[in-house]
Amino acid sequence: MESHRLLLGVTVFGVILFTLFFSKPTITGFVPAETFSQSLDMDVSESQRFVLSSEAPLKLSSLSLSGKVNGAGLVNIYLSDGATERLVFSNKRRQGSAIDQITGMASLDISPEQMLERIESLPAGYVAVPGVFNNECRETCILDPALLKNPDLYLDVVVEPGTAVHISGLRFSIFSK
Repeated sequence: MESHRLLLGVTVFGVILFTLFFSKPTITGFVPAETFSQSLDMDVSESQRFVLSSEAPLKLSSLSLSGKVNGAGLVNIYLSDGATERLVFSNKRRQGSAIDQITGMASLDISPEQMLERIESLPAGYVAVPGVFNNECRETCILDPALLKNPDLYLDVVVEPGTAVHISGLRFSIFSK
């Protein structure tokens, strides 16, 4: 009787292993989204708002930026719908911290809309770190379309005087229909 249980257990275990190995299971909860990359060549040395537009209505599921900060001042870049804003990139780091932030066919047209009368300052215990950043998406790695209620989207680049940011690339995902 004991040998039958052992044989049955080994057989069931073998069938489960065989099924998992050859059926290549996937994670459930798939969200249909398409991801696109776009090269940019934007230099911003003053706080400015840029309009994001495309041929189809924008239903972003994520947005990230790459580029380089020149200068020792603070740079914050936000995705905004005019009422709500989400932080995309900041060169603000806690002082003494060595840990970095872990972080096709469609295209976005980005055009300047207006200068922003906005300057932000560093809180105590933080420093602004110049240098290269890649695919940064602090609060925009995963976007809920219900949070951005207005159809118009903006990229608000807030730059401390004496500092400039070069935005070299943009990655975004849109919800598929």
